[in-house]
Amino acid sequence: MQPTTETAADPDRLERRLPADPPAGWQRTDAGGGIVEYRLPGDDGVCAAAKVTVRPDVVDSAAVRIERKKGCQTAGRSTYDDLEAAVDAVETTLHRALENE
Repeated sequence: MQPTTETAADPDRLERRLPADPPAGWQRTDAGGGIVEYRLPGDDGVCAAAKVTVRPDVVDSAAVRIERKKGCQTAGRSTYDDLEAAVDAVETTLHRALENE
């Protein structure tokens, strides 16, 4: 499969649809180009307790790619063909991480 930007979500639309005010404790950073990072600060000062990075998927044929980290370890990656499904997944992830602390 060839990398493509044809199926990737529009960066501006993706940034607008993602939670602007994440749940308590999470910090949102916009890196431009549709890349949005949510961080839950950790106690050690090196790695975040949790991090969720959302970006248009230009590597695969999906619209959005979500990467999750717990501490310094990768905790998974998901791709979504639908922008709304990706936004729902991000919101669910942010809330569940707080419940599991």
